[in-house]
Amino acid sequence: MTRVRTLLILLVAAGAAHALAPGGGPPATDCLAEFGGTPPNYPARSPRDIRCVDNDPTCDDEPEAGVCRFRVEVCLNVTDPERPECAPRDLEDYFVENYQPDTNPRHDFDFQVLQDRLNFLTLPVDSTDHDVCSGLVDMTLPLRIKLLNGGGKYARRVKTLRTEVSGPQLVADSDKLRLTCVPADGLSPCDGVASTFDQIQKHVFSATCAVPTCHNAAQPPHGLSLSEGEAYDNLVGVPVTNAAASQAGKLRVDPGNPTGSFIVQKLRGQLAAGEGERMPRGLPRLEELKIRLIEDWIAAGAPDTGFVSAIGCH
Repeated sequence: MTRVRTLLILLVAAGAAHALAPGGGPPATDCLAEFGGTPPNYPARSPRDIRCVDNDPTCDDEPEAGVCRFRVEVCLNVTDPERPECAPRDLEDYFVENYQPDTNPRHDFDFQVLQDRLNFLTLPVDSTDHDVCSGLVDMTLPLRIKLLNGGGKYARRVKTLRTEVSGPQLVADSDKLRLTCVPADGLSPCDGVASTFDQIQKHVFSATCAVPTCHNAAQPPHGLSLSEGEAYDNLVGVPVTNAAASQAGKLRVDPGNPTGSFIVQKLRGQLAAGEGERMPRGLPRLEELKIRLIEDWIAAGAPDTGFVSAIGCH
């Protein structure tokens, strides 16, 4: 047995007191993989999922408002007294349902980390290996943000882990763990927002655009970073790099001219031949109020300070 495998088993033995939760399936195989980490707490009578109010220290490990962070690990060949009919088996592969490849805008990098942790550092295990765990992996759930005329509010975020561990002779255990982050009373997405552009950065660019599959860095094919501290200088008064739009003399953000700004045209899908795809690529269209917020900001001259729209925060 490798040193890594031995260490994993020792870590499990040292921490076996924390509860594990099977993800469902036939009792004869339901112990082959069980979830550990942040304890399931929902529904109350028979907890099998994690449902957490933002900033509740009993389940949320992220102190920042508007984001929940859960810790999830997977343990294999679990010694589970509630499932005496389930015997350890040889296990070879772990699969997490996810959008692929990792350039897909819906790809979940937390899910990928968990799958890779199991396949590259934990598996294979023999039937003689009991209670072998992956170690904790962060699952981050930022709350959704709904803009209103004159404010905004948080909305719950849900993602569901659907997994399968498998081995020889068609051995398999399929599991599910639903993760939910719920807004806390008294917290608003407008807390700490300093200007209209700051709101666009926090509620649109950082939340939707500056993600690892797209504009988190100036990478091909767009060459545009919308990360905090970079987006403003990369947008306002900057010529586009798309060849067709460049020939037309377009700017990414043309202060005072929202309909002529390429960012608005990309968000609304109002594009000429050769000007690429609507953004965000591969995702539903951005909410109308968020597009109008960007239009109001551009119409006001695209300032980096001050509140210039009736939509959202003030």
